Amino acid sequence: MDDKNREDSAVQPVSTEDIETGRFVEEARKGDKRAFGHLVRIYQKKLFRFIYGLTGSFDMTEDIVQESFVKAYQALERFKPGHAFYPWIATIARNTAFNQMQREKRKESLDQKEETGFDIESSEADPLALLQNSENQKRFYTALKSMPENQRKVFVLRHFEEMDYADIASALEIPTGTVDSRLYRARQYLIEQLKDLL
Repeated sequence: MDDKNREDSAVQPVSTEDIETGRFVEEARKGDKRAFGHLVRIYQKKLFRFIYGLTGSFDMTEDIVQESFVKAYQALERFKPGHAFYPWIATIARNTAFNQMQREKRKESLDQKEETGFDIESSEADPLALLQNSENQKRFYTALKSMPENQRKVFVLRHFEEMDYADIASALEIPTGTVDSRLYRARQYLIEQLKDLL
């Protein structure tokens, strides 16, 4: 599946929380750059957190997020009115990240964010959620950095973006059984690395 088809298939029906941003999307589609600026401010941090989890590189993530918003602005005519904006921009960013990672094929450090951490929001009271609270973020991201890349991609898409197995399989172009096995290994890896915090 090519990038354009992935982006088109990523649109989802708008939810109540997206209604407020819907006005900005419509104004941006009409050429209002200030309205698009509001969308950037609303989603920039969430998008950064998602892409950073995939790349493990602060600098690369900054570039990808910026490039993704530029791509989104240039492609607004393809955005389907009445659908949520974030899944669409997240798909653009994910495709951009995967392309960049394939080109560079290198691991980069999470050291900078290990120093400052993120505001990870989690509503599930499970062991992995507990590892993402403010006190344990540094340890969590250190372990995430050391995880094999193919497992980290699946873990981030499932737990950061809450994608289902079929969507992850489509995004990564792997069988759903591979998604399941990689996700299992990723969870076991984190639990083993961080068992003293559980």
